[in-house]
Parts: sequence; C-alpha cells; structure tokens
Amino acid sequence: MKLFTRSLAALALLAASLAPSLAANITIRVGNNWYRKPGVTSGDSDVSSINPGDQITFVWVAGFHPTQSDSSPQAWTTFTPSASLPSTVITFNTLGVFPYHCLAHGAPGLGQFGIINVVTPTATLDPRLAAAVLNVYPNPSRGQVTVQLNQKAGADYKLRLNNIIGQEIRTLALKPELTAAGLPLDLSSLPLGVYFYTLLVDGKAISTRRLVLQN
Repeated sequence: MKLFTRSLAALALLAASLAPSLAANITIRVGNNWYRKPGVTSGDSDVSSINPGDQITFVWVAGFHPTQSDSSPQAWTTFTPSASLPSTVITFNTLGVFPYHCLAHGAPGLGQFGIINVVTPTATLDPRLAAAVLNVYPNPSRGQVTVQLNQKAGADYKLRLNNIIGQEIRTLALKPELTAAGLPLDLSSLPLGVYFYTLLVDGKAISTRRLVLQN
C-alpha cells in the first residue's frame, strides 16, 4: 500500500512538472503603431488563436503604447510596454475572444489593435469535427451576409457572434444541409463596427474570425 501511495505521489509530481511545458507561450511584439508576431513585417494588427492555459508575452520594441484589454470584464490591467517594462506575460484560462488596443494609437478594432482567441484544443475533438470551417461573407459587409459551413451532419454546429468587447450578441444554430451552399443572414439591425464570429461544435469553440459591418 505504501509503495502504491508513493507511486501515486510521484506521478502527481511528474504531472505537475509537465503541466507548464504543455502550455504554449506566444510572443507579440509591440512596436511603432503595431502588434506583430516574430517574423511578421507588415500589418498593424495581430490575431492570435491559443488554447486554455497558454500564455501571451507582449515584448516592447519601440514607442509608447499603453495596451488596454477591451473585453468585459477586462482580461488584464492596462500596461505600457517600455524599456523599463520590456515584457508582460498574461495567461489565458477561459475560452473566448479578448480584443485589445493601444490607447495612444488605436481604438477597439481600429488602428493599433489585436485580438486573442482562446479556443478548444482541436486535439481533443474528433478530427472530422475539428476540420469544420465556417465562413461569413462578404467581409466587410453592409449587413447582408452569407454563412457557409463545409461540414456534414453529425454534430451540433452553431455560430456565435460577439461584439468588440466580447459580449455575446447572437447565437445561430447551423444545419449543414442548409449552410453548405450558403445561408443568408441579415445583420443590418446591428450597429456598425467590428464583431467576431465563432464556430461552436458540440458547445466547444473551434475558431473565431473578425467581421466588419460598415456603410
């Protein structure tokens, strides 16, 4: 019995030591009016999809960029990357959309901004379900869009629409037989701006993309 107990304790310690190594750490560089991953040399915004438990490290490159979380509640307290604060590490444990922007050079969804999508690890899903792709077009749109899902029946598919601060606006059940060729959807009653649409498969968030409604 003692040997069994000791073995369980050893396994628990091993699992604890391995847990941090299983989480990913993604770097986002903060430069002159942009957020970018290493190796990216163009574009002013960054969109990062991560899994629960992963970390984002904001690394200062240049400039004055107070970085504010736009989600409600805020995912972090506003911080300003600088030579004296060269890096800030934030861990994300909750599924959802977490937009952010620079208070000096952007606004929610505009200018210097970024989006962090925390989604269900595809390794935990049936490969066929994990391969599902949801597309909403045209994007940008004036409100009349088409929803397309490239998947067959066999699971509960839904589209979840969130606003720029992460609040859920609408959830739509998706029937593969109706969305394969494109399902019309009227969003013209929503205020103009930036939204995020997420594909849910059996209640699990698989992917999130940005949708812009404009005049």
